[in-house]
Amino acid sequence: MKSYNMKSFLFIVLLGISSISTAQSLLDLSGNWGLALDSMNVGEKEEWYLKSFSESISLPGTTDLAQKGNPNQLVPKLEKPQLLRLTRKNSYVGVAWYNREIDIPKSMAGQPLEFSFERVLWQSRLWIDGEEVAGAQESLIAPHRFVLPKGLPAGKHMITLRIDNRKRYDISANDLAHAYTNDTQIMWNGVLGKMKLTTRQKISIEHVNVYPDVRNGKIRVAVALENSGHKPEKVKLTLQVGQPTVGQKFEEKEFQVTLKGGRQKLEYDCQLGMDIKKWNEFTPELYNLSVVCRFDRKKTERKDVSFGMREIDNGQGILTINGNRIFLRGTLECCIFPLTGTPPMTEEGWMKVFTTAKEWGLNHLRFHSWCPPEAAFSVADKLGFYLQVELPNWSYTIGKDEAMTKFLYDEFDRIIETYGNHPSFCMMSVGNELQYDFKLLNDMVRYMKGRDSRRLYTTSTFTFEKGHGAKPEPEDDFFVTQWTDKGWVRG
Repeated sequence: MKSYNMKSFLFIVLLGISSISTAQSLLDLSGNWGLALDSMNVGEKEEWYLKSFSESISLPGTTDLAQKGNPNQLVPKLEKPQLLRLTRKNSYVGVAWYNREIDIPKSMAGQPLEFSFERVLWQSRLWIDGEEVAGAQESLIAPHRFVLPKGLPAGKHMITLRIDNRKRYDISANDLAHAYTNDTQIMWNGVLGKMKLTTRQKISIEHVNVYPDVRNGKIRVAVALENSGHKPEKVKLTLQVGQPTVGQKFEEKEFQVTLKGGRQKLEYDCQLGMDIKKWNEFTPELYNLSVVCRFDRKKTERKDVSFGMREIDNGQGILTINGNRIFLRGTLECCIFPLTGTPPMTEEGWMKVFTTAKEWGLNHLRFHSWCPPEAAFSVADKLGFYLQVELPNWSYTIGKDEAMTKFLYDEFDRIIETYGNHPSFCMMSVGNELQYDFKLLNDMVRYMKGRDSRRLYTTSTFTFEKGHGAKPEPEDDFFVTQWTDKGWVRG
């Protein structure tokens, strides 16, 4: 009897410790949301962010999958509208409003909060209890994030998301760029992937970038920290590198730092030794970097980053990985997922894509005029694939619209911040068959190389522009063409 009581007592104590150490800091926002389609774009004027909606939708998901919008009116015929592409059963391009109630627990009350929606087409805006959160988001390839510096009180709150999937910039002729098209994926409205609300600390780790130095067996770590307080803060930063598959840990490095208000970028070198395991298609070895920031005695912020010891080079016109010549055996990935019209957002979905490619002897995928989600990079890292990513850009008038040019620069920055650590991310192009201003395209590639040196870049994946396309541009690290001055390459 005494033994039983002691076990019960130990169980209660351990349960108490667990509940204290795992205080809730995340809310999953997936599930049932209210829905209202706003085809006339009157919702903001009529204050729909204060209303409840009669229709509903399951998110993550799209209006197409929920059978909302305009039903397909085409009848079977051997004519162009029916034969050019698969047809959406229900289509909707315009403004849509989504809302749901959330319950903020006491453990999250009054703390800075961040809403994150992994993938949305074009623009999103967010209201909380009828008040708009500053900073409309626009991206075709990166999570849409909204920050509430003052947080929310405990209890129930109504969140309303306005998503506008109408074309904002002329990124392609005839809407062919695969990031926004009805030819492969569809111009869906909704949210894909992870939807979450997380607490933010007074000191937060915004970004961690790892730059491998394979020749010298070390890495350079760039950490961006945000101090949202009003005074300098002393923090202890700990870096630890290891291989999660074998449980190998390298020596920890600790640094004492005083952070001023705002964002501060810190850089450190970590020696891994010359017996490092290198990443390539045959040995896709991965390492994990843990960055832990301690402040206010007991408070901590942590970010884990996966990376590979990989260097890609183009010396003397030969592509090499870690000094060894490679031959790219690849195909296109044009976001063709006809059952849903949207890309998979889980590793399971992408494992099917990459294992199929591997069974056919391939080691390379080119993402034609789009950038895949996080899950695709993670699977490619594990299987040893060399990826070429492209900006959402198939334009014949690049350089004529300053707003579009700025959008492309911003999309590049978002791609690097979101996916830049993945060793599979080897090559990048400004877009597909681009035309007009090659001075601007060379300027963009020069900016890209200065911003991130971990991959190779090219101005365009071929071009029909007169005077270009038969030989590399001055800033090209690699060259994609159909012909050269000596004749055709593509049969």
